Amino acid sequence: MKISYQWLHDYLDLDILAPGWQEVGDALTNLGLALEGVEEGEDTVLDLDVTTNRPDWLNHLGVARELAVHYGLKLRPPAAGAPPLDAGGETHPASVLIEDAEGCPRYAARVITDFRLGPSPDWLRRRLEAVGQRSINNVVDVTNYVLLEMGHPLHAFDYDRLGDHRIVVRRARQGESLTTLDGQQRQLEPWMLLICDAREPAALAGIMGGAESEIGLDSRTLLLESAYFDPATIRRTATALGMRTEASYRFERGADPEAPVRALNRATQLILELAGGRCAGPVLDENPRPHRRARVSLDSGRLTRVVGVPLDAGFVTQTLEALEYEVEGSNGAWEVRVPGFRVDVSIPDDLAEDVLRHHGYNQIPSTYPPPAAPGEFLAWERHQRAVARVLVGAGFREAYNLVFTTPEQEGQFWGHPPELLPLANPLSEQDTHLRSSTLPGLLQSVQRNLRRGNPDVRLFEWGNVFAPAADPDSAPGEEAELGLAATGAYYDAYWSGSADAFSFHHLKGVIERVFEVLGLPLEWGPAGEAGWLHPGVAAGILLEGEAAGSMGQLHPRIQEQWKLAQPVLLARLSLSRLYGRPFPQPKFAELDRFPGIQRDLSFLVDKATRFDKIVAAVRALEIEDLRGVEPIDFYQGPGIPKDKVSLTVRLTFANSERTLTQEEVGRYSDEVVDALRSAVGSQPRS
Repeated sequence: MKISYQWLHDYLDLDILAPGWQEVGDALTNLGLALEGVEEGEDTVLDLDVTTNRPDWLNHLGVARELAVHYGLKLRPPAAGAPPLDAGGETHPASVLIEDAEGCPRYAARVITDFRLGPSPDWLRRRLEAVGQRSINNVVDVTNYVLLEMGHPLHAFDYDRLGDHRIVVRRARQGESLTTLDGQQRQLEPWMLLICDAREPAALAGIMGGAESEIGLDSRTLLLESAYFDPATIRRTATALGMRTEASYRFERGADPEAPVRALNRATQLILELAGGRCAGPVLDENPRPHRRARVSLDSGRLTRVVGVPLDAGFVTQTLEALEYEVEGSNGAWEVRVPGFRVDVSIPDDLAEDVLRHHGYNQIPSTYPPPAAPGEFLAWERHQRAVARVLVGAGFREAYNLVFTTPEQEGQFWGHPPELLPLANPLSEQDTHLRSSTLPGLLQSVQRNLRRGNPDVRLFEWGNVFAPAADPDSAPGEEAELGLAATGAYYDAYWSGSADAFSFHHLKGVIERVFEVLGLPLEWGPAGEAGWLHPGVAAGILLEGEAAGSMGQLHPRIQEQWKLAQPVLLARLSLSRLYGRPFPQPKFAELDRFPGIQRDLSFLVDKATRFDKIVAAVRALEIEDLRGVEPIDFYQGPGIPKDKVSLTVRLTFANSERTLTQEEVGRYSDEVVDALRSAVGSQPRS
């Protein structure tokens, strides 16, 4: 929200304090309106971050109210009394009918005639342009000015273009459409709220007017609208049509239901001043559901528990009244009626927050709450910490991505649109569903790093992933997942050598270490249906024969679609599977006092033979002195049959009580050779 510092001076005497915009910006930040930026020039414009629960701050008067309370100044709201009627001229009858009181609890309007459309005066044009608004004409500029001043949207219709000079507020009918002021024809759904004349739609309620009823240079009479609309209805319509306007931005967050007539009078005064004309009739104020102010009780005991320190009762009363609450009672017990513009206040803690903001968060001392019981880790916390140590030690950094996604983004990653869980009320067009995996978000993070000149990226993320319910009677699926993404160099280049690229085997080693610290038996298998992986550089991760994840290099098709300049390694693991066992207790063993002996065995095996099957065959011999089995060489090509590969395996033997003899090691090696010949059909090579 852009706020003109000069404009604020219309409502309070900041010059008395001479604080300067820097101090005012700091004060607003401490009050909850964070200052994000400043534009200095003829006028100083403060760019404030307004939270979604405070629509009363989306205007200059609301910001001035906070500053008035903070500095103890008197607030000067703009005059909003009813302008005089001119009964001497031609009458212009009009009527308002609200067919949908749920969508539009209140609708006010007034007819103004004999005005002259033209350019706005310099002071009005400069104020609008300072906060990013384009000047259009004196009438439209007034409606925008009042919106930015008081926070209430208005709209001007050409009176002569309204059928029977009648306003009807209703839902759209099947097959109806409306061409809006931006020239777009909008197909309407039956639940969308419309402002119509006696025959056809004239505007999208609370969002944008229609082109057919727009005022022009030949317009001499207008009907000025000031209404209150249901926030959920406006939000749903704006989202469905992909329309975000200044009006919808405020209505969907909650406008002031008490403001329509006040804003209407203010705008009328300005139009009569800047465009001439006269009021051709009284205010038409249809109010089938009058607003009733919420009542909230607050006592000093609750206030002290929430704030942390006792506050003076007089200060509490003074602060709430300055914020325009109606306060009854004192001496530590208050009955408070909430003004219409404070849509966020409904419980005592909301009042406590308002008092605390103006008392100052920095005035609350830091204290530690007394412990109720000895602390302990959650069941999965030890697992998570152990895994994090492994990943950070391997150069990975934790990433945090939103759980929201779109079918288009997920479909681009998986190669087809997956089954996703839709959001009932998406915040934007880019956040319509819940993610099915952490990997698309991680890949976006990798892409962002590469585009910004960071070629060496290693990221991990753990978070929940979601799936639609299998049937209407069951709950949606939700599972914790660990995602890994890596690309670039495994280590930096140095003076006598070049950098080694992070490869499939590096990622495989990281995953093996994760399983090792968790005390889990890791098995490797085919990647299965993981279409996002390179078909020749992929593997499935198995735990006790069941799938626990998959890993490998990103498929070249996806790499090209995402415009990634270098290969990316990815992995996903099911945390519910990894954390399903108690965390292993550490075990200690005495270091071997005697040297071990290594023996290398080379043999031919079928290409389809998996290495874990070779390890299993060796381990099945239960050789007590066997310490390790690892591959050290792999070859296929000239001299080797096409369906075979040459593999060299290193066996490590050791005994904690003595040095093994060559005869013992030879006997063990022969047993391994025989076992492999029987299990995988290996053929020894000399």
